[in-house]
Amino acid sequence: MKRYSRRDFLKATGWTTAAAMLAPGCFSCRPPGKRPNILFLLVDDQRNDTLGCVGHPIIQTPVIDSFAADGVRFSNAFVTTSICAASRASILTGLYERTHQYTFDTPPLSPAHMAESYPALLRAAGYRTGFIGKYGVRTEDEPESAMFDFFKPHGGNPYFKKQPDGTLRHETEVAGDRALEFLDRNPQGQPFCLSISFNASHAADWDLENHFPWPKAVDGMYEDVEIPVPRLSDPAIFENHPEFLKTSMNRKRYFWRWDTPEKYQKNMKAYFRMISGVDRVIGRIRKDLERLHLADNTVIIYMADNGYYMGDRGFAGKWTHYEQSLRIPLIVHDPRLPQKNRGIIKEEIALN
Repeated sequence: MKRYSRRDFLKATGWTTAAAMLAPGCFSCRPPGKRPNILFLLVDDQRNDTLGCVGHPIIQTPVIDSFAADGVRFSNAFVTTSICAASRASILTGLYERTHQYTFDTPPLSPAHMAESYPALLRAAGYRTGFIGKYGVRTEDEPESAMFDFFKPHGGNPYFKKQPDGTLRHETEVAGDRALEFLDRNPQGQPFCLSISFNASHAADWDLENHFPWPKAVDGMYEDVEIPVPRLSDPAIFENHPEFLKTSMNRKRYFWRWDTPEKYQKNMKAYFRMISGVDRVIGRIRKDLERLHLADNTVIIYMADNGYYMGDRGFAGKWTHYEQSLRIPLIVHDPRLPQKNRGIIKEEIALN
């Protein structure tokens, strides 16, 4: 099976401007033409099979599914380190963790690595760059001022943010509001790269009763559905693991979320609602692109920072070497693609 390099991936998906930025001296060699806008959508803790377009029988993600139907879906996309901080650093820099050397409880990402990050390179090439949502990395010397024209990070604790009028708004919807603000302010004719990093569908680890807070817009979804038990739910599978995994955080959090039928049904439905809430907000953003006549020249990339155990193998969380933890959704919607190249599934391995 062929492996895609970062540059091969960018070329194959039509993200040609970014590919050129990764090849010093090549940008001036590109054929003249209108440079595409880039909308990069990153979700938290979503594995590859929790989308309608992948064949999931329950979850409803019509907007994301439409990107796959009219774009390219990578069926073998993986993260190289299944933990938020390291994965997000890899996405920013294009480097393995062993090279950028950043995760939780390590020194910040170096200025040299951030200077070669995709936002820094695109901004240097004339793009207006923006970031919204969960940043998830620590840096030295505040390089964000050189990376972004619009920098609006926010966390997921709490998920519901107090607004100026005193009302509460889910962070997913706040991210959508800020995306519309960025788009409405974009100078006419200037290409942009907007990165939106949703905190959803990360669990609220500080609340052991309501693990997955969802936006009110998706209240009631999945209420009357029975979620099937995980395929790898046989206790014998768990018992075959080495002792360090059987006593790991994966097992501890299993008892937070999945260990009884009642917990499993409640939390799976809430988790699915979070993802459907993200899908609805992405739909709002797409409509704004259409309103602003930007949709026909905007490449949209959808992916996750890592996978997720939903009771599989007797585990919760991520962090380990199994497919449920490492395999992620990756969809690229490029409206400039010829019809024959749309709605296809690429089986080549793609890495974060």
